[in-house]
Amino acid sequence: MYEMCPGLDEPGTTFVWHVKAKNGTVALCGLPLMSAAKPVETDRHCPSCMTSFGRLVDQRG
Repeated sequence: MYEMCPGLDEPGTTFVWHVKAKNGTVALCGLPLMSAAKPVETDRHCPSCMTSFGRLVDQRG
């Protein structure tokens, strides 16, 4: 099972939604994730996480 988690993008300048394993601390793109101190509002998603998640879904059929 996977969940969306906010975190900084790879340059570290903008918050985006990442995908991580339910109990994981690292996003599918490889970036470590920490709990946000305050709620984050963003419509942006990490392209690497979304690509990796798409591949995982395709593998499951």
